Amino acid sequence: MTETEFKTNVLPLGRNVYPLARRMLGADGLAQDAIQQSMMKLWESRRQLDHCSNLKAFVFRVVRNVCLDELKKKKPLPVEEPGMLSTHSFRFDQSHEEQEMVAIVKQIINSLAENQREVIQLRDIDGLEFDEIAEITAIDIAYIRVLLSRARKTVKEKLEKIYAYETIRKE
Repeated sequence: MTETEFKTNVLPLGRNVYPLARRMLGADGLAQDAIQQSMMKLWESRRQLDHCSNLKAFVFRVVRNVCLDELKKKKPLPVEEPGMLSTHSFRFDQSHEEQEMVAIVKQIINSLAENQREVIQLRDIDGLEFDEIAEITAIDIAYIRVLLSRARKTVKEKLEKIYAYETIRKE
């Protein structure tokens, strides 16, 4: 892969993988560092990228692995308090109710089992296809569908439970 091809095909994917790195590492600076480190690794192995069948999924996998390596180093990570809301999550024109709903859904997703959380984030938040998720996570597509279905069902049930409780409490 030439320098021009790398700049055209690989570097723009950094914006696509940022949400994944941010979720995994919990901080903007750490996510940006992980993406930069991933891009450096990809640049060093650019000659092999021509043989890659799905470049986008491969970039996601590299970033995911770099993030996992960072987490293994056991650095203390800045953790958002459950009640704290990230300003990056909201548009300024969102209503308070929409912001609250987003925060609740984030909490529910974060409480899922790790494999369910990862699959629902890659599919529903990052918008990846099943084959891309399979390549990133090394999980069979059929099992990804099962995990996604279970994750969505859990999110739905917990949301219904929360809002049913709030409706009863208001009456």
